[in-house]
Amino acid sequence: MNSKNKFILAISGIVVVFVLWIYWVSNSSGEGNQSMVEFISVDDLDDYENERVRLGGLIQDESIRISEDNLLDVHFMLEQGDEAVKVHYGKTRPDLFKDGAEVIVEGIYTAGIFQADMLQTKCASRYEGDLRDESDYNMDEVEI
Repeated sequence: MNSKNKFILAISGIVVVFVLWIYWVSNSSGEGNQSMVEFISVDDLDDYENERVRLGGLIQDESIRISEDNLLDVHFMLEQGDEAVKVHYGKTRPDLFKDGAEVIVEGIYTAGIFQADMLQTKCASRYEGDLRDESDYNMDEVEI
């Protein structure tokens, strides 16, 4: 077999492996699979009981309850409009975690409680102020 045929065979093998890997990642499901997580609303939680999902919303004011036994354990209410769900999280919380903060949680909804194992806070509004007002942009300072 000459070197040209070996090269074509190697490239073909790499392409086949890559296509099979993409197929496996996109179609594999299971409790341990965290690569494909659906972002849903609180209204749809009952349809996804015991499945891994992602939610976003605001922390309801005065709903944060930190355990006295384990300071990492926290319960709070996540609200989206008129709907709310109780969330339990047991890891280190972000610095911006507070009443009214916009958060994204990922985990499993079971028995009326969302058991989150991932919690992210969105950027504080103090960072967004300048970006919302186009009159604050000074395009003369931008070098091309």
